[in-house]
This record gives sequence, C-alpha cells and structure tokens, in this order.
Amino acid sequence: MIVVIAIIAVLMALLLPAVQGVREGARRAQCGNNIKQVALALQVYHASHNALPRTICNRNLQHPLVTSNNGANAWALGRPDTWNVEIFPQLELQNISDGLDFNRKVGDTSISATRPISNLELSLTKMAGLICPSDPLGSNPVFGNRCNFNNTHGTSFGHGQWYAGSFGPTFVHHGCPFCPTNTAWGSSPSPSLNNPCCNGIPGLSNQLGLTGYFPGFFGENPARITFDSVLDGLSNTVILGETLPYESCHNGIYISSPETVLLSIPINYFARPDEIVPNGAHEPVLGKGVDTRVNGIKSRHPGGAMVAMADGSAQFLSEQISFPVLWALGTRRLGSLDVAPAAIE
Repeated sequence: MIVVIAIIAVLMALLLPAVQGVREGARRAQCGNNIKQVALALQVYHASHNALPRTICNRNLQHPLVTSNNGANAWALGRPDTWNVEIFPQLELQNISDGLDFNRKVGDTSISATRPISNLELSLTKMAGLICPSDPLGSNPVFGNRCNFNNTHGTSFGHGQWYAGSFGPTFVHHGCPFCPTNTAWGSSPSPSLNNPCCNGIPGLSNQLGLTGYFPGFFGENPARITFDSVLDGLSNTVILGETLPYESCHNGIYISSPETVLLSIPINYFARPDEIVPNGAHEPVLGKGVDTRVNGIKSRHPGGAMVAMADGSAQFLSEQISFPVLWALGTRRLGSLDVAPAAIE
C-alpha cells in the first residue's frame, strides 16, 4: 500500500508541471488573443478616422485646459476620453461608452434620468477582454493606487490597463539607465539624438512626448498618429505592449494621463516592492512610480510578454531580446529620428 501511494505521489509530481504548463499555454494564448483584438480595434478606428485616437482628450479638444502639452492640464480635466474608451465600440463595449458622460470627470458620481449609472460606477466595471489571465491580480482589476483617477492626488480607484499603447524607446523623467555605452549604435547612458534608446528627443528637452515628439504611437500629448508615418512597416512596429498595471499608478483604462509602455526598458523588468505605490497612496512619493522601473513591457508569462504590431498581429517577445532589436521594434521610423511634431488638429 505504501509503495502504491509512493508511486502515485511520484506520478503526480511528474504530471503537475506538465498540467501547469498546459494551463499557462492556454492563458498565454488567451492573452495573445486579447491584445490582438485591441490592435484590430485600433485598425478599425484608423480606417474610420484616418488616424489613431489621441492618447487623451479625444472629445474635449476645445476645452481651455487642453494644450499641446498634456501634463497637469489633462489631470485637471479628468474626463474619460482616453484612447482606450474611443475603441470601446470596436471591442463590444459600446454599452459602457454610451453610458459615460464625457462632460464630467471620471470619478463623477452624479446620475440622471438619461444616465442612471454614474461615471464612477461604469469605470469600475470589470472587462475580461482587457485583462491578462496569467496575472493573478486580474481577478480584481480595480486598483486603489491609481494616480489622479478622480482628479485628486489622494486615494484613487481605477481599472488597470494590461495592454498599453507604445511610447516607443523614448526619454523618461529619470534618464535612461538601461542604455549601454555602445559605439556601434552610438548609444550611451545619457540621451542624445544618436541614441536609438532615446529616439525622438529634439534638443534633449522633451520627456514622454509632452510636446508632440515621440517615436511610438502614444505619448503624453493630445496628438494623432497616422499609419503613413510608419516608415519601418506596420508588421515591424510595436503598437501595444502587455504590462502589469499594479506596478504603475498611472496605468489605467480611464486615467486622464494614461501611462503607456516604454521600449527603453528590458522585457520583464519588474519593479521592486519598495518602488510600487501602495494602495491608498499616490505617485508623489519620492522613489515610487519611477518611469524607468515600472513602465516596461512585462507579464506573468514565463520568459517574455505579449505585444501587438501595428498591422494587428500579436507576438510573444522573449525577455532575452537584444536592446537594439527592441528599440527598432518600438520606433515608427528607425532610419530617421522622429523630429516631426504629431498633428493636433
């Protein structure tokens, strides 16, 4: 009897990793399908509007707070007109889009006869198709550490964003610590116009696309990017990257200044626990929410993470991918720096 039990225990020990591997394979396939659907929704949107949605302020461009420099302006506006919401109709989330009042802030609790559900309540609705099933935190996707979600710098709740738009390999607030000194690529730890890791930085004064210069598709600027600006080919350019929203307090579906993924950070570079803004807090805590630690492409899939290319296809990028290749995938025009401001009309 003891021998039989021992044999069963050995068999279970041998089978368990295989079962776990099969389950993770299914989760990764579902994640790949999720990010692909978001990319295809962007394709449909572009076909209808001749451009991609702006990162922010799609419906509030005439508001006096909207300028070419997003920054605090979008936070002060605080309305749910992010690029995510713009493609809700293409993601079969029309009911949420129709229910939102774009003249009110995301955290607004008011209701009316025509809008019986408040913006706040709608914004807390779980959307399974926008969540990676491999992330255990996806079972409860509303996080309590979203910065500026309710137009405050206090405790804010919001739905996380697992499939974020790509800034590309751009300069960040805290420098570029992952850029190695490599004369072949002309790169160094400091940003320069010859550094592919910090592409699209005229005068080195621009951070995160604030003034409209960024090598990817989404920046902290009410700009519209068109596919005809992609000189490297749609199938060669990352438009979306999988990420772990809890690690970045800016990362959310409805956040008025939604953080996106930076391709100047290695794949699956995880933030330390002391660098993550805890629930009940917000970004202005020194050393927390740092761009270069929390906003990369990352996942709970072993060995890499999912991305979507601008042609609507999905790929799994290995965490062993070289920096030059990652940079090249992140910029729309590798052959020349992206020094042409994106249109804001």
